[in-house]
Order: sequence, then structure tokens, then C-alpha cells
Amino acid sequence: MTPAPTRANPTPASGLRWLRLESRFQKSAAVLLLLTALAKGVSAFGSGRILANHDAIFWWFSNRDLLLAVAAVETLVAGLLLSKWPVSVKRGGLLWLCANFLLYRAGLWLTGAPAACKCLGDMAERLGVSDAQASGVMLGILGYLTGGSLLFLWKNRSPRQTEAPPAPPIGSPELGAS
Repeated sequence: MTPAPTRANPTPASGLRWLRLESRFQKSAAVLLLLTALAKGVSAFGSGRILANHDAIFWWFSNRDLLLAVAAVETLVAGLLLSKWPVSVKRGGLLWLCANFLLYRAGLWLTGAPAACKCLGDMAERLGVSDAQASGVMLGILGYLTGGSLLFLWKNRSPRQTEAPPAPPIGSPELGAS
């Protein structure tokens, strides 16, 4: 008779299902990051006046330089997600990137910068999409990446992180008895 599944001992089928889901999520996240990195890279080599302006948060960077830097970071994280690195490293890399994007968005809000970030440079304009619509899509992508990352981090946490350690037996040396 097989034991009933518990938090510490999930059924193998359930564990494999979550691993497959996380693998698919990481691949979809990599594709999204590569697409947004491509849009940023193409926009950075455009001729829009906004590219020469300085960013509202990173004022020492021109928008062009910031787009190129962020496109490079997104490409690196996408490469990490598609690599054979351990899943925990992939989770950490994606969460790190999401946290930076969230902090950037919070900084824009706190400084009173325009609500619609130019996350895609002038690519939105080329596609006939308003800055507000493009910003909303990018915020949705950020929500998907952050939510998925947090879900899989929570789902795959160690049972030891959620359960109290067993108490040592009475009279054991760990309690200070001699």
C-alpha cells in the first residue's frame, strides 16, 4: 500500500507535473524577454528625439543607452532560462529582473514621471500602438513573469521551510541534560 501524499512527500506525478509547468513557464518567459529585448534593441538604433534624452530614474543614461543595457540584461536572463543551470538559479535570475522592473516602475511613479514608460522605445509607435497601451502590455508581461516566478518559488519551497523541526527527546544532550 502506498502512503498518502503529504506536503513532505508529494506524489511523484504531481511533482513532475509542476516541473513540466515550470519548464514551460520559463521557456515562455525567455521568449517574452527575447521579444522585448529585440524591440528595445531595434528602437535604440532608431532616430527618435527621445533616444537622446536622459531617463527619469537613471538620469546619467540616455534613453538609447538604457534601452541597450536593459535589452542586454533581458537577453542574458532569457539565455539563463533556456540554459541547463539549476532551476533555483533560473528562478532567482528571473525574480531579480522582475524586482528591478518593479522598482523602476515604482521610481517612475514616485518621481511623477509620465505614467507610460517607453519600455519598448519607439517600437510601439512603429506598430501603431499608443505609449499607454504599450505600457499596459509591458505591465501585464511583468505581472505574468513576477506572478509565475513567485508561484513556482512558493510551490517548490522546501518542506523544511514550512514545518517546525521535531522536538528533541526529553533527556537528550540537545536539551542540556547530562
